[in-house]
Amino acid sequence: MTPIELQEELGAEVEYILKDIQFKTADGGMKQIEAFSQELPKRLQNVTGDSVMADEDIAPYPFCVVKIDSGELSTAQSAHEVKTVLVLGVFDDDISCQGHRVILTMIQRIMERFTKDPVLNRRYRINEEAGFNWTLDEEDRHPYYLGALSMTWDMFFVRREDKYA
Repeated sequence: MTPIELQEELGAEVEYILKDIQFKTADGGMKQIEAFSQELPKRLQNVTGDSVMADEDIAPYPFCVVKIDSGELSTAQSAHEVKTVLVLGVFDDDISCQGHRVILTMIQRIMERFTKDPVLNRRYRINEEAGFNWTLDEEDRHPYYLGALSMTWDMFFVRREDKYA
């Protein structure tokens, strides 16, 4: 079990949790969320000034970027703690400017999933002492809305071999 495997499996789980939601796209269509590891692919990302534009008419919204933030292994016998951040983005061009509600719904569903069952694929466990931390983007980027959810995971690490056992 490595942080890279956690990142990939968490992305797949987020896609599964949100699979029944269809999100607006900039071209007027609807699609399911897509998870990416660590960053959006550069072919999809073109940031100029304060606006986000898609290259080749491919808009990344909706998306979830699963970032590995940091890790800690306190002692050789402790759990390996890995901090992750889910960056969520949606497109909502409605003039009521309520896209933050979609982001909050996504965050709520993800937190509910891991509160009910804190284990991911029988390999990773939410560190319940660390809890969940979330935030919404403070900038006005209408029609693009962003939010983030951070979680700390306990992973098993390699156990020291006992030569005398």
